[in-house]
Amino acid sequence: MNVENLLRETLADMAGEQEPPPPARFLQFRPARRRGVALAAAVTVVVLAVGGTISVRALHPEPEPGPGWPQAPAVSATRPQPERTYEMTVGPGRRVTRLFDDLARMTGKPAESFARAAEDGQALGLPPYAKGRLEGFAHPGTYRVAGSATAAEILAGMVARFRETADGLGLAAEPNPLDVVIIASLIQAESPTEADMPKVSRVIHNRLARGMMLQLDSTVLYGLGKYSVAATAEDLRSRSPYNTYRRRGLPPGPISNPGAAALKAALHPAAGRWLYFVVTDPKRGTLAFASNEKEYNELVERARRSE
Repeated sequence: MNVENLLRETLADMAGEQEPPPPARFLQFRPARRRGVALAAAVTVVVLAVGGTISVRALHPEPEPGPGWPQAPAVSATRPQPERTYEMTVGPGRRVTRLFDDLARMTGKPAESFARAAEDGQALGLPPYAKGRLEGFAHPGTYRVAGSATAAEILAGMVARFRETADGLGLAAEPNPLDVVIIASLIQAESPTEADMPKVSRVIHNRLARGMMLQLDSTVLYGLGKYSVAATAEDLRSRSPYNTYRRRGLPPGPISNPGAAALKAALHPAAGRWLYFVVTDPKRGTLAFASNEKEYNELVERARRSE
């Protein structure tokens, strides 16, 4: 009689008993009975469940086998375990250099692995207008990441989130989508709050339409690889292509990775004639807007008084 039939019969015997069998029923050898016939040479089956593994072993009633004796066969089946995942949250406005450090800290992977992965824009799924550069296209947000995910897969997921957001905003229909992403990165860098973003966008659009220099400290600092609240007089003399105090038009690329609100503001600026904005209360991050130089100078004076 094979093990499967024996187990079926043993369980049938158990079903007919009034009281449940003691635990030792499957922990020691005990002859099974069917129709009064003893199964003296029967084999019992032990089923052990440990963690996610189920092992089935056949145990013989003979004494412990000595050296050289054949071992009883064993069958082991491992249940698939769900892969470990974790959540990571990336805030908007991070430069890729800081982003790689953030990702390294959250995932335990070297920052260099993300830098290397970023070199292959095609593998990451960057849109053609990104020109192979990740800056501006690593979309912020909260991600659930598999423990086995590679640096390239993590960055590709962020790019995929950007493309999803861009599609929802109709970015691909714009004559120059890259300009929109660049403007969004400027808005993200210059706006203390999301509520300010449409107005900051209008200032940038108005200055571009008039051929005025943007004169944004954030672009100057990006070109120099610096992090600061304001550019110094020496910084403003930089010959970097990102120095918007010396060069007209937009900088050559995004200066950060903007969020959905900044992208939306770049596409839909508020209505207004503003040409300037000033942080009038640095502690609260309050922005005020001006349409001419006279109003601008008044705002600057107000900002000085609040220092």
